[in-house]
Amino acid sequence: MKIERGDLLDVTTASGEVVRMRAMNGPVQGHDFPVVWVCTESEWERATKTDEEPDGLPWPLDAVRALAAT
Repeated sequence: MKIERGDLLDVTTASGEVVRMRAMNGPVQGHDFPVVWVCTESEWERATKTDEEPDGLPWPLDAVRALAAT
C-alpha cells in the first residue's frame, strides 16, 4: 500500500509495541535504510490548526504499516 502525507499508520517500536502515528511524507531514503517521517495524532492536529509543520521522527519503513482508508 502506498504511504502518503497524512495517512494513518501503525508503527512498531523496538520493544514490539504498535503505536498509531501520522505520515508526514511518503518513504524516503534514510542514512542506512528507507524511512517514513511520522508524528503523533495530537502533533498532527496541533500543526494543522496552527498551519505549521509537525514535529516528527524518522521511522524505519519495515516497521510501518499503512491502515486502509475508511
